[in-house]
Order: sequence, then structure tokens, then C-alpha cells
Amino acid sequence: MSYDFSSLSHPDFESLCLDLAAAHAGLRFEAFSPGPDGGIDGRHAKANELTILQVKHYRGSSFSDLKRAMRHEQDSIETLQPTRYILATSHSLTPDNKAALAEIIGSSLQSESDIIGPAELNRLLRENRDIEKAHIKLWLSSTAVLDQIVNAALSGFTNTTKDEIERKVKVYAQNPSFKEAFDLLEKRHVIIVSGPPGVGKTTLAEMLAYRYLAENWELVAVRDLNDGFTKIDDTTKTVFFFDDFLGQVRLDLQTLGQQDAHLLKFLDRVRRSPNARFILTTRAHIYEEARTQSERIDDKKVDITKYILDVGVYTRRIKAHILYNHLATSELSEEYLEALIDHETLASIIDHKNYNPRTIRAITDSLNTEGVGATEYPDFCISSLDRPNDLWEKPFRNIPDKCRHLLIGLFFCSESGARISDLRLVFDATHAAMCEQFRIGSGPKDFEQALKILESGFVAISATTVSFINPSLRDYLQEYLKDIALLKIIVPTAQLASWAQNVWSYLEEVVNPTRDDQAQLLDGFRSASKRLHMTPVFKKDEYATDSSYRYYDLAFTNRLQLLLQWWAKFRDSELAEAIRAFIANNNVRYTVWIDGLALPALISDFRNGEYRTFPQSEEQANLLEAKFIEVVGYDPSSDALAQMWDKVDLHLGPELSEEMTDAFQAAVQRHLDEAESVVDRLDSESELEDHQKALVKLASRIGGNADPALQRAKARIHALNSETPDEPPEPVPEPKSREPDKFTDTEILSLFSTLRRHSP
Repeated sequence: MSYDFSSLSHPDFESLCLDLAAAHAGLRFEAFSPGPDGGIDGRHAKANELTILQVKHYRGSSFSDLKRAMRHEQDSIETLQPTRYILATSHSLTPDNKAALAEIIGSSLQSESDIIGPAELNRLLRENRDIEKAHIKLWLSSTAVLDQIVNAALSGFTNTTKDEIERKVKVYAQNPSFKEAFDLLEKRHVIIVSGPPGVGKTTLAEMLAYRYLAENWELVAVRDLNDGFTKIDDTTKTVFFFDDFLGQVRLDLQTLGQQDAHLLKFLDRVRRSPNARFILTTRAHIYEEARTQSERIDDKKVDITKYILDVGVYTRRIKAHILYNHLATSELSEEYLEALIDHETLASIIDHKNYNPRTIRAITDSLNTEGVGATEYPDFCISSLDRPNDLWEKPFRNIPDKCRHLLIGLFFCSESGARISDLRLVFDATHAAMCEQFRIGSGPKDFEQALKILESGFVAISATTVSFINPSLRDYLQEYLKDIALLKIIVPTAQLASWAQNVWSYLEEVVNPTRDDQAQLLDGFRSASKRLHMTPVFKKDEYATDSSYRYYDLAFTNRLQLLLQWWAKFRDSELAEAIRAFIANNNVRYTVWIDGLALPALISDFRNGEYRTFPQSEEQANLLEAKFIEVVGYDPSSDALAQMWDKVDLHLGPELSEEMTDAFQAAVQRHLDEAESVVDRLDSESELEDHQKALVKLASRIGGNADPALQRAKARIHALNSETPDEPPEPVPEPKSREPDKFTDTEILSLFSTLRRHSP
């Protein structure tokens, strides 16, 4: 692979050249900050020998610019009197160019081979693959690798385009967290990236995922761990990505109840697979809250902490590089950059108590600086850090009503974005209600027009998905929507159960409405409750080339739990009637992995738990038990069957009804009788081991003979082991960090001085 190094900033290019020059000369160099450096970017001193490395990132400039810059270095060369001088540059060089530079450098140049241009840099990279892999910004942003990533991510980050990946790579400030994360992921196969909002959890997780995609791994972005269970296959290299797996604004106990039951099992499944990696992110305070409320997550035997990497703390140097990269790739004119440097505001930005990459991205976005003059820009940056939500106030107020309505609808979709078709459904209902309430005109093309306007700076749009271009916009909307009058209009427009759940979580965890506020919102929840049964859980994927289905809306037990939360809050008879109708609906088909595990707890809650005061609660419990017996008869896997039986024991006790006992016995006997066909459907050793454990457990409960089935599973494992397995990738070595712990104001100015167009 050949590089032109245009994707690298000045500091990134210098860091790369230090490693390559070390390989070229067989020496170890001390590193120095970019910018005015006294003619030194790298130095090796030993006895009476002094080797100096000078780096000039002049890709896109003329050769005369490079010569002029080197003439500025002549005084430094004469003062330093190095025994060897090495020049590395990104500017293409001819033999005549090298001769001209050699004349400027003088006698300190031992050989023209110590003038290293792009051709020599690429040769050194080919000879030192460890250096190439260590500098991820170099190879991730190459056209060939970007194409690999985009193609591999079509079923995962569907909202991420080639341009968006390239932009993220360019502004990413590579730091020790990446190596630490990659090493942990290779060792454990699982990593949970934790930290406060806005510190770059998702960015680090994405960089890790891209690292694997570039090596032709498949990506599976999951919204629910059941997505992972259906996709994991020990014969296929797969990286699973679960962003914000414990929730968004605050911990949703319902979400925790869904996730923690499967989390430890899936972690163990991935850990034992040679060809699976699992990347999760979560906000630190939500994880800590989860530990207090989930015995599984806080289980000392499992020790989930061994998978966690906290990225909440950045050194001053790394924060400076993040700001530098955003400024270097921004559309801000040179006047703005020079004002920031001359105003001596840089250190104040970097040290600000509200500094985080999310806000830095916002203050360097030209959309947010409209109407701000270059001389005002330094004060704008500080005031934006003082009050980060104010960044979006003016832009949001100045867009058309239909655009605001679309952003409001998107806010209550998944934090990772929404399918365009799903967002249209949400928008049509929300937009119609808002237009009617405020007597605003509307038209049939409002959705398309709003998307077109918002794409200029508010949302990112791919062929299938719409997402917020910057999470700080979501933070702004979180404050903006704390308006009961506005929420009163929004609540009854819910078309998807997942959207209604997000509205409810927002109200409960962020708004915390008063009793009077709740009275105003009741009619909206009554209206929404009547259609929560209407959308399917799975839907044919309209963008897939095959007949595959996608996860479309909440599982039906999740919807029932949501309705019951509303009833518990309002104690309303219309909501109670909607719940009874939901439970009695024979068109509602429950699933094995989600509903099968949740139904026993619901049955218990109606009989003697928190919903025992619900009208006709025993009748509802009996109806749900009949639904559960149906699920047991769907021929679930042995593992799912064992887990369902455990849930029954936990919530309903060992004394089962005759119907439920018969259903379990029949399901277990099917597994024992049809061992050959069941085992032949399993294609990994870990799945077969889980199957064996479940069989032993299930057979003992019905007094059955599991030996023939176990022997069949053992034979299948032996057959799989006779095949040559894929070896897991070797950990990628990276250069040791050369960065000191401190980064002075002088070094900050030195770094940012390279942003000046005429900097030598």
C-alpha cells in the first residue's frame, strides 16, 4: 500500500517520521513538539555524536516553499553542528530536488539517502509493518482500507459513509487508550468502554471496530443481545458493537432487566470464541448505577470489571491534539485560527472544566460560528465551553418549523439514529400534530425538504439512516424539550412502542413531572396505549437484498411492561382496559429469547407482586401463563428452554401447573429424541458445550436419559476439532509513548503555530 500522507496532521506526520527515521538509521530519537523547535524534531545524542531529525510536512505545497523553509533552518544547523542530519518530508522529490536540499543542509548531511521523501517513507513502511499498523490514522484513511471498512459495515454502521469515517479518523487524536483498548480486546475478546458523556467513548470504540473491519472482519451492530446470539458463529470473524448498552440519559431499569439477563452469557460466549470480539460503550455513572441494581453486573465471581476501560481522563497533551485536529480539518478561515493563537486562548480552552471532544467538535464547526467574527472567535469558544448547550440555540431557532419537528422526532428515536422509513413514520405524526396545534402550513414534501435542509449541519444521512451530526445537539434538545405544553402535543403521536418508551423514560428520568403535569399528559398516554400492539417486533428489511428481517420494535412483553408502568403511575381505567385488551389479543405472538424469559416475572407480578391490585389480575396471570406455554412449545433451543425453566423456578416456584409441566416435559423430550438433527444445526464447539450442559440439566428434571444425545454432541465436537480453525489475529505492537506527563503553554503554542499557513 502506498500513501501520500495527506490524511495526517503535522503532529501525526512527525510522530510517524520519528518511528520511520529510527528504523532507517537504527537509532532511537528523542521527540520534540511541532512548531518552532530550534531545528530539531528528533534527536539522538551519544558521546560525541549528534544526529538531528527535521520533519517538513509540505504535501500540497510547492518545492520552493520547502526550500524556503529549509533555508530558515540553516542557522540552526550551523549552531547545532550535528554529525548527521536527516530530513523527512511529505513533498515528492526528484534527484535535482534532493541535490538542492543537500546544498542547503551542507556538510551535516552524510548522504542524500538521509533526505527521506514519500517514496522512501513508503518503502520503510513496507519493511516495518508494525509501524504502519501502529499509526492507525495513516492506514485507516487510505482509500483501499476505507472501501473495505464501508463494505464490511453495510449491515452495521449503516449511517456511516466513507466521508464520515475519513473525517472521524482525521480528527481522532491517537493516544495510549487505543493500544490499551486493543490489547484488552485481543486478550479478553470483550471490552466495555466507559466514561462521562462527550469524552470520546464511541469514537474510540469505532476506531477499534474499524481496525478489525480493515482486516475483513464482519461487523454486527446490536441493539439487543439477542441480535448477537443469532449472529455469532465461531467460523466467521465477527466484531460486535453495542453502543450505550445500558441506556441513554439515565439507567432505564426496564432496559437493565432486559440486558443483564443475557449479558454475562454472551460475554462468556464471545470470550470462548476465537473469531469474535465484542465492543460495548456505557456512560460511567450509568454503569455505577447498574452495579447497585443488578446482582449479575456486580457479581464478584464474574468480575465484569476486567473488561472495562475508563476513557474519562485525558492528559493536557491529548486534549491539545484533539483541539488541534479539529481546527486543522475545519472549514474555519485562517483569520479565525490566527485569532485563537494570538489571543492566547488555547490554554484556557484546553484546561476548561467543561472540555470534552463533543464540545470541541461543536465550536470548530463553521455552522455554529455563523455571525461570529474572527476577532470574536476566542471569546465565543470560552463562552461556549461555559454554556455548551447555547451552541445550538441560535441555529435551532433559525431553521424552519418542519426541521425542528423532525429533530424532535429523531430525539426520541434510538441514540444511534433511525431508519429513514421509521423516521418518516415518526415525523408524519409529530409534524401533523404540531402544525395543527400552532396553525402552521404543511405540505406532502415536508419530510424530504426538512432532511435536505438539516443535512447541511444538523444530521448525517446515509442511504438508510439518519442520525444527529453531533451528540451535543441531543444534549441541547434534552433541555429544550423540558416543556410540558410541548410534550402534551408529542406524547399522543407515538407510532412505535420503542419511541413511546423513550418519551416515557425522558419524562420520568429528566423532566420528573408534577402531579398537575401528569394530569395534562394522561390523555396522550391513553391515545398511545391503543396502538402499542400494532407494530411487528421484526420486519422485512427493505434495504436487504435477501429476505432477511430486522429488529423493528419492542418485544411484546416490553410493551406490556411499559403499559403497566403507565397504569401504575396514573391508575387510570382506560389504560387498564388497554392492558386487558393487549393481553387477550391472540394476534400478539411472543418470542422465545425475550418474551419467554420475561413472562414468568409478569405472571408472578399479577398474582402476588406489584400488579396484584390490577383489575382482574388473576385472570390476566392465567392468560399470560397460556401464552407462556405456547412459547415453550415453539421448539426453543435447549439453552433457552433451561433458562425459561430457571425463570419459572425463580418467579413462580417449583410447583407448576399441570399444563406448564406437560409443556416443559414435551419440549425436553423432543431434544432427547431428536438429538441428531438438533446437534447438526450447531456449528461451534462453544454452542455444543452449552447444549450439553443444558441437556444434562433438563434431562435430570424430567428423569430422562441424556446419554445418547450427549454422545452425539461429543461426536460433533470431535468432527469440528478435526477441521483447521482460523488463528486469532496477533496483537499489533505499537511504539512506546514518548510523551512526557506535562505539556506546557509554550509547547501548546508551538504545536498550534503549525496551523499558520506561512509557518516555516
